[in-house]
Amino acid sequence: MDRSDIYRNQEAKAKEYAHNRTLLNKCSKTYKGLIIAYLFALTFFPLLSFFLMLGSVFAEDTIFLTFESFIVYSLSIYCAWQAAYRKRDLFVIFVGITAVVNQLILGVFRHYAKGEYLKYFKFDSIGYTFKIHLFLLAVILVIVVINMAANIVYHRLEEADGFPHFSERFYDQDMDRKQAAIKDPYQTEFERLKKSASDSMSELTAPDDEIDEYIDDYRNNFMDDV
Repeated sequence: MDRSDIYRNQEAKAKEYAHNRTLLNKCSKTYKGLIIAYLFALTFFPLLSFFLMLGSVFAEDTIFLTFESFIVYSLSIYCAWQAAYRKRDLFVIFVGITAVVNQLILGVFRHYAKGEYLKYFKFDSIGYTFKIHLFLLAVILVIVVINMAANIVYHRLEEADGFPHFSERFYDQDMDRKQAAIKDPYQTEFERLKKSASDSMSELTAPDDEIDEYIDDYRNNFMDDV
């Protein structure tokens, strides 16, 4: 890989990072909105039952509604937290299933409810709650679809290079290391010649012990002549 290839890859990677960073910011904003939407939509379950319970002086129908709505609310809030905060797809589905099951229970029970007497008139609390929760079901299903779409994008970004920062700074540092490893051709040739010369000199240089032996022989012969 030469320098031109590195520059092209660096430019392409910078564009990819900018695009992914924009998508990640949109996902973050979407998740914040989803958490608020879940909280408001799901809070209607126990809130409506609570007011009905106060107005009906603890009638049997409202006691059932209160018990059922708090169970649904607890399960839904937990699943919504897992779905929107921890980005778990399975819990996104659980939120929708919980809302649908709640609606089915209300639909079955309203045929057996006796209605409850408020202060001055008889009030069909189950039927009234069924209609409101039917609207809430539609709202929750829309939220669930948005949540699932956001999760799909987020999971794709998790597998992308550079997650979660998508910063060119980290990529530039990696490219700088690669560029530092690429040597100039003249420098490469110089180092090759230097190494060859060093090897040649090593072959021409006699070992120290041979030199010492030669010097000793020369001195002994000289002393004999004298």
